[in-house]
Amino acid sequence: MIHQKIRHDPATALIRAVLTLARGEAQLEEHRGTAWASATFTGMRHVMRVTLTGREGVAAGEWLASMLPEHEFQIAGHLVADIAVSAIYRREEGTPAMTLTIEALTVEAD
Repeated sequence: MIHQKIRHDPATALIRAVLTLARGEAQLEEHRGTAWASATFTGMRHVMRVTLTGREGVAAGEWLASMLPEHEFQIAGHLVADIAVSAIYRREEGTPAMTLTIEALTVEAD
């Protein structure tokens, strides 16, 4: 029998985790992933934009922005080595809205 390592997609898992943390209030606007490597690790850099609308959405966005850097993610086969909100855009007129730009680095755990 041949055993192969199953590679899990860290981008999809990270997006799913962030959207879940946003309590169903966020919509993914964009995700870009680029391969990343150091002398000892391989992984992916991620940049994603999520938008949250309405009062409840903005409250969820504020909470997400404050807790995201300390959250411990469970992504099969990968570690979230770094994650941060790099930009916040707020719209007050009309329906309140917030857009977060999130940057992260995932590395293979194997």
